[in-house]
Amino acid sequence: MHNRRQLPVLCVTAYAVLTLWVTACTAAELSVTVSSSTGAAVEGAVIIAEPLKTAPRPPAGQKAIMDQHNLQFVPDVLIVQTGTAVDFPNSDQVRHQVYSFSDAKKFERSLYVGKAAAAVIFESAGLVTLGCNIHDNMIGYLWVTDSPWYGRTGADGQLQLHNLAPGEYTLRVWHALVNESEPQIEQHLSVTEKPIDSVSIRLKRPLRPPPTNHGVNKAWEGY
Repeated sequence: MHNRRQLPVLCVTAYAVLTLWVTACTAAELSVTVSSSTGAAVEGAVIIAEPLKTAPRPPAGQKAIMDQHNLQFVPDVLIVQTGTAVDFPNSDQVRHQVYSFSDAKKFERSLYVGKAAAAVIFESAGLVTLGCNIHDNMIGYLWVTDSPWYGRTGADGQLQLHNLAPGEYTLRVWHALVNESEPQIEQHLSVTEKPIDSVSIRLKRPLRPPPTNHGVNKAWEGY
């Protein structure tokens, strides 16, 4: 059995109480668990481990897809590395006009059905909020990061990040249903040759209810 010692919490936001444990194992892996204020598993939380020093250079030519189906972005949240070209096909029978006013990437695609004219390249790290000028309830998110260590929690509220290099990191935790007026959850971590075993995050406040999707409005079919 491995001996465990609890490290002091260095940074706790208004949304989470975070406990960090270190164990003596051989693989540099990080297991993150996110739970709600009631203790239930939180699915779909974005987890990014960002090295404080230079991250490995993202591979060139990366591509990703965010579709539009039934008046929703699919997936609702997409994580990509900087330099990725993202296609925004429209699988609905109505036209969409995709746009972003976010600092990390500002762009707009005119009304279209099917494949957009060109992919959008995301050169800068940060959160990009997407919308449709025709359908106000359509909201999607793109997290752009330099780091190769990222993912989203599953139905059990867990995510495993593998092969972290030794060094100092900022662990970012974000969810689309967290109150946007609250600060993002951040925590400093130190990864050494004795890798981090697990991080447990419990939200202090309940998530907002998910937006209501009423499906494709037939009145828009001729638009």
